[in-house]
Amino acid sequence: MLGLRVGLDKTEALLFHRPRAGPPTGACITIRGVRVELSPRMKYLGPTLDGRWNFREHFRGLVPKLLGTANALGRLLPNLGGPSVACRRLYTGVLRSMALYGAPVWVGALTRPNVAALHRVQRVMAVRVVRAYRTVSHEAACVLAGTPPWELDAQVLAEVYHQRARDRSRGTSPDRDRVDSWRRSARSSLFHRWRQRLSEPAAGLRTVEAIRPLLMEWVDRRHGSLTFRLVQILSGHGCFGRYLCHIVGREPTATCHHCSRVEDTADHTLMECPAWISERSQLIRVVGADLSLPVVVQAMVGSERAWQAVADFSERVILQKEAAERVREDDPSSAPLRRRRLGRRQRAYARDLPPQ
Repeated sequence: MLGLRVGLDKTEALLFHRPRAGPPTGACITIRGVRVELSPRMKYLGPTLDGRWNFREHFRGLVPKLLGTANALGRLLPNLGGPSVACRRLYTGVLRSMALYGAPVWVGALTRPNVAALHRVQRVMAVRVVRAYRTVSHEAACVLAGTPPWELDAQVLAEVYHQRARDRSRGTSPDRDRVDSWRRSARSSLFHRWRQRLSEPAAGLRTVEAIRPLLMEWVDRRHGSLTFRLVQILSGHGCFGRYLCHIVGREPTATCHHCSRVEDTADHTLMECPAWISERSQLIRVVGADLSLPVVVQAMVGSERAWQAVADFSERVILQKEAAERVREDDPSSAPLRRRRLGRRQRAYARDLPPQ
């Protein structure tokens, strides 16, 4: 009726087969005298299909595209200053939509390498959303950002899709209230699975254990934004001797430079170090005497005043620790590993300076 015709010269064919089988060499089909060879893969409505239905080729092509987008967006999201939390979440949503396109089709074929590839991309954006150091793990970054792992997101998207498809196959179209009910149930199931997975985190144990009991409250809170220095206290990755020595190799020992403690950690800074008695006393007046991270997180979630008190403590203390670290970096007699390292932009600027 519309006068449309299929271009046989552009037609592709794909044979689905068992894992150890495959189409014979040179196999093809003939349509109206036109020879159409069987392809090992075919892009169809977005996802890349392959003969084994494992979507390995789909993720092989998708991940570089996602990483390129994540890195480009990441350049717009510095840890200090830059766009607001709402804007950062918007950028993350763009990347999530790209990653989960066609999820009901490929979710059943998710393999460990495919999940690892998704984690790699998601961590890049989660770290940028919460203004954390790049060394923060995927699990800790996602918990702080309040973004469930994408493979769990894909599962619940597929469940809602299949529920709607079953209703339509019976000749009925689900109304909006019914679909909303499915989505609420799927979200509840998503958080249950996420919480179960976080019971045995592979990394970021301190952060995950503090937030996991209040996971849904943390994600749904209406107050409090994460700052660069607050996230250092929450993640343990920042201006602390243990991090600088054992993780990034910028200090010869993990000793606290502000007291005689053998190991300087985020918990030591928050609860014990005598150098911060004044700042800590102001925090205790709002949060209480127990400054263990789970108790502090519970107070932050429950009260905007407590959140601000913890953020103020983090800002004042970490600023002083950073200033002391810069003094050590600039000291000519300090160990070489402690010297300040120029970033890419600083190195380019230094090359353009006239010789002294």
